[in-house]
Amino acid sequence: MTGVKRLPAVEPHLPMLMGMVFARLRAQLAEDAPDLRPSQLRVLEWLPDEGLTITELAECAEMTTQGCGQFVRQLDALGMVEVTVAHHDARARVVRITDRGREALVRSSAVLRACDDAWAAQVGPERWRVFREVLEEVALGS
Repeated sequence: MTGVKRLPAVEPHLPMLMGMVFARLRAQLAEDAPDLRPSQLRVLEWLPDEGLTITELAECAEMTTQGCGQFVRQLDALGMVEVTVAHHDARARVVRITDRGREALVRSSAVLRACDDAWAAQVGPERWRVFREVLEEVALGS
């Protein structure tokens, strides 16, 4: 494949456009903050200091408990989280972010802020603000 930027054969629909933007974010994160993959970041970002059970974390991240458990095992192996037995239920596990995980979040957040800033500069701050407000309203249902 050549380095020529190709355009889709159809008019880009929203999922296609979102996928293209997300691909740019993934590439930037891989280059500037390679500690975490975006899928791992998605799980780590939901953890408050007091931690959550894997079931609670899965619900927050909108994934299955089994899938979330796989990410938690990866993050634990990377030293980004610690997993302990829940006080209220010996069968449940509580996941807490570690200092290493917090540092990875700080680096990833800086990359995401830089992308935000670059896109705001590209389309203008007012258009970017409105875009973000509308996206938040649609995504969060507010």
